[in-house]
Amino acid sequence: MTSLSEHRSPRIRLWIKLAIFGAVGVVVTHAAHLTISNRIAGRALTRSQEALGRNVARLVANEAADAVLVDDLFSLRALTKSAVSGQGVAYCFVVRDGRVLASSLNGTTPHALIDARRADDAAPFVVVSGRTRYLDLVEPVLNGSAGVVRVGVDLSVVESTRRQVSLLLGTLALVVILAGLIAAFVVGRSIARPIAKLVSVADHFDPSGDAPVVESRSRDEIGELTERFNRMMVRLKAAYTEQARAREKEGDTERMAALGTLVAGVAHEVNNPLAGMKNCLRRLQRDDLVPSPKRQEYLELMEEGLERIEDVMQHLLDFARPRALRLNEIMVKDVIREGSSLLRPILARRHIELRDDTGDARVIADCKQVAQALLNILLNASYVTQEGGEIRIRIRQRPGLWGIAVEDDGPGVPPDIRDRIFDPFFTTKPEGEGTGLGLSVTRSIVEAHGGELALEFPGSGTVATIWLRAASSAASAATATGTQA
Repeated sequence: MTSLSEHRSPRIRLWIKLAIFGAVGVVVTHAAHLTISNRIAGRALTRSQEALGRNVARLVANEAADAVLVDDLFSLRALTKSAVSGQGVAYCFVVRDGRVLASSLNGTTPHALIDARRADDAAPFVVVSGRTRYLDLVEPVLNGSAGVVRVGVDLSVVESTRRQVSLLLGTLALVVILAGLIAAFVVGRSIARPIAKLVSVADHFDPSGDAPVVESRSRDEIGELTERFNRMMVRLKAAYTEQARAREKEGDTERMAALGTLVAGVAHEVNNPLAGMKNCLRRLQRDDLVPSPKRQEYLELMEEGLERIEDVMQHLLDFARPRALRLNEIMVKDVIREGSSLLRPILARRHIELRDDTGDARVIADCKQVAQALLNILLNASYVTQEGGEIRIRIRQRPGLWGIAVEDDGPGVPPDIRDRIFDPFFTTKPEGEGTGLGLSVTRSIVEAHGGELALEFPGSGTVATIWLRAASSAASAATATGTQA
C-alpha cells in the first residue's frame, strides 16, 4: 500500500517562500520605479535641452539679422561656429530659401538634414545619426523673411543620465533584494523553527507517557500558538487516559458477563470431582477396616479431585483478574487450549464438537489476554451453534502474521447491522443475555498486540479471525496446516 508521503510534493521552506516573495516584490517595484523615473527624467532633460537650444537659436537669429541683410557670410559663419562652442549644441546653420548661408558643420551640410524640415514646419523633431540622437529646433530671422536658424541639440546627455539613473536604481534594487533575502531568512527561520519543533513533538507524541511541553519565550502569535499546542497535548493525554480507563471498564464488564455464562458449565466440572470425593470419604468413614492399599487409593482420588477443582478455579481467577500485557513467543495451540478450557464443559453438555486444526504455529502475544479474546469469540460461536453442531478452529497465514480463525455454523450476521457489531453495548442477544461488549473488548485486546480482528460472512455462519504477529521461528518454518488467507 502506497503511503501518503510518497504522493506529497517537495516542501518549500518558509524562509525561501518569503525570500522569493520579497525578491519578486522588489524586482516588480524596481521595474515600475525605473520606468517611471526614466520617463520623468527623460522628459525633464529633453525639455531642458530644448530650452537650451531655443535660447541659442534665438541669440543667433537676433545677431544674424543684420549680417543676413547685408549678406555678410563671414559674420554668419562666425556666429554659427560660436553657437556650437556651448555644451550640448551639436550643429547650427542658417537657411534662406532652401540655401545654407552659413553652417557650423565642416564641409557641406547634408541635404537629408536640410530637407528633413519643411519650410513652414517649426515644431522640434529628433534627428538620428548612427547611435546619436539630436533635437532639431528652428528660429526665424526677422519673422522668417530673412531665413531661419536651425540648431541641433545633442540628446546623448539625456541617454547618459538615464543610464546613470538605471545603474543607481539597479544597484539599489540589488542591495534591497539582498537585504530582503537576509531579512526573509531571519524572519522565516524565526517562524519556521518553533513550528518545526511543534511538528516534531506532535510526531513523537506518546499518549501513554507524559504530555510534552514546548517552551516558548515569545509573546507574539507563535508564542500563543505554542501555548495552545501545550494545552491541546494536555487534553489529548487526559482524553487518552480516560479512554483507556473506559476500555478497562468495558473489559471488566464483559469479563464478568462471560463469567456468568461460564458458571453453569464450571459447576458441572466442580460437582463431578466433589461427588467422587464425597463417595471416597463415606467409604472411609463407614469402614474403618479398609485395607491400607484401598485407603491410599481413596486418598489419591480425593487429592486428584481437589487438584481438578483447584485447576478450574484458577482458570476462573485468571480470566476475571485484569493484568498488564506480557508479550512472549507462544504456541497457537497453547492459546487455544487456554481459551477453550473453561468453555468445553458447556460445549460437551450441548454436544457441540470443537475441532482444532492449528498445527505448530508460533506468535508473539500475551497468552492470557489472547485466550480471553478467543474465549469471547468462542462464546459467541457457541451461542449461535445449534445443539449437536460443530465449531472449527483453523490457522491462517499472511506475510509475517498468523491468524486464529473460528468458524461456526450459525445464521451469520445480517448485512444491515454488520457495521455496528463492533460498537460497544450493541448486541443481537435477547435482553439480559449479552452486554454487547464481547467483540469490542476482543478487538481492543487484539489491536493492543498490533494485530487485527477480521470478520467474514461466507453465506452461512461466521468466520472470526484473530491476526497476530508471527514469531521469527514460525515465520521461517511456516509448518502450520489449514486454510491460507
